[in-house]
Amino acid sequence: MTPLWIVTLFASLFALYLTIQIPKEEKFSTEVAADVSATNFVAYRKAVQKYLEVNPGATGTISDASLASYWLPGYIRDANWTNVISGGTLFVYSTTTLKHNTVNSIYIKSMKSSLVGIKNTGTGHLQSPNGFDTGVVLPAAIPNNALVILGK
Repeated sequence: MTPLWIVTLFASLFALYLTIQIPKEEKFSTEVAADVSATNFVAYRKAVQKYLEVNPGATGTISDASLASYWLPGYIRDANWTNVISGGTLFVYSTTTLKHNTVNSIYIKSMKSSLVGIKNTGTGHLQSPNGFDTGVVLPAAIPNNALVILGK
């Protein structure tokens, strides 16, 4: 009977360990994916900024072919990012709605800049990740709930 109790005890401890460890690992995996996505977004923005340093009069959307020589070494293009220059202002944005973790990661990487946020569905304004409406009107080309970062 004692071996049965020992096996039951170890099985219970193992089950407890799994119920604690699996959520931690899933959270870590989600955070890593968000960080990779955020880093890719920042690298894309940097390429557009470098292009604009050389071509200050550029307007509209800068094509990937034009940006190819400005990619960082080893950069893998993520099709979720694009850009538009409207009224002399650069808008780099996502073409799809991103997970909240990714938006927060980019917000933190930008040192909590007020130029980072999402396009508010109702107003069309830039809304910071903490919910503050900045009042910046975004171009109609940017989809609702898209991640946006402004400026050169």
